[in-house]
Amino acid sequence: MEASQWTGNGAARLQYIRMDRSARDALQLLRSPGVEALVVIDGDRPTDGAIIGIVTEREIFRAMAARGLEALDNLVWMLAKEDFTSVDVGMSRADRLKQFCAHKTDHLAVTDGFVLTEVQSIWNCVDEMSAGGGPAEVGA
Repeated sequence: MEASQWTGNGAARLQYIRMDRSARDALQLLRSPGVEALVVIDGDRPTDGAIIGIVTEREIFRAMAARGLEALDNLVWMLAKEDFTSVDVGMSRADRLKQFCAHKTDHLAVTDGFVLTEVQSIWNCVDEMSAGGGPAEVGA
């Protein structure tokens, strides 16, 4: 159903789900500790699959609010955000926070060139800024 990939220094773990899985399957994975977002792929493995979008609990709950519990039986690609915002891995935490606000989103795709390294939530970014001593430090 899913695959995970540890990247970088081991702090970021990408979680993947195939686009032909249900929203119910995605919700089950999103309930796992440390999983805030899933990368929806068209393919069996993250290395072979094209990225379709990102799905979070927020997208699933919005679908449930609009269509009821039947939304859980929808394929996950139907709920995925296809137009997610991406930032460079070298962007400072303060600049990332500005991107969250500018794009009115709660998750950013962090990339190193064309390689997805992390899906960061706004709350993780705020926590890193608080723990890291302020906005001047560069995020990883």
